[in-house]
Amino acid sequence: MILFIGDLMTSGSGAEFLAGALLLLGGAIFEVCAVALSFIDLTEHRLPNRILYPWAGVTTGILVLVALLLGDLPGLLRGVAAGLLWGFVFLLVRLVHPPSIGMGDVKLAVVLGLYTGFLGWVTVAAAVVLSFVLAGVVAIILLITRQADRRTRIAFGPFLIIGTALALIGS
Repeated sequence: MILFIGDLMTSGSGAEFLAGALLLLGGAIFEVCAVALSFIDLTEHRLPNRILYPWAGVTTGILVLVALLLGDLPGLLRGVAAGLLWGFVFLLVRLVHPPSIGMGDVKLAVVLGLYTGFLGWVTVAAAVVLSFVLAGVVAIILLITRQADRRTRIAFGPFLIIGTALALIGS
């Protein structure tokens, strides 16, 4: 993502520069929302709609503008599809086994899917895998050190956010 934004902003095209600036704005919004949601999830085990819904709306708006500026309708459609797919899979998990994942995580997955899907399916897959691997490693460490047992609730939102951030940075 960093190289992509750099290429856009140094291309010499006004439209590409503006698209790069919008993506930088989207990244800044990602950071602010990610930090706030992570702290809330770690302390309260919830991801509030008052942050998630505006974040989803602003992200969608930014990606629509970027897609128009770059003529990248497939990227926008892929982002929407990735968000809906990731959210749908999480919703299915929630419906099958409610204690395993919260509705906040379902909604967060939609927002993160928008970001990653815009860049491509490889980025989506990387974000999902990194999120689960990071959560798994931390869970194992907590179990080994007896700081948690199999009934301990572990906030998943921060892992979704960190895994997605790493995937976006690596793209």
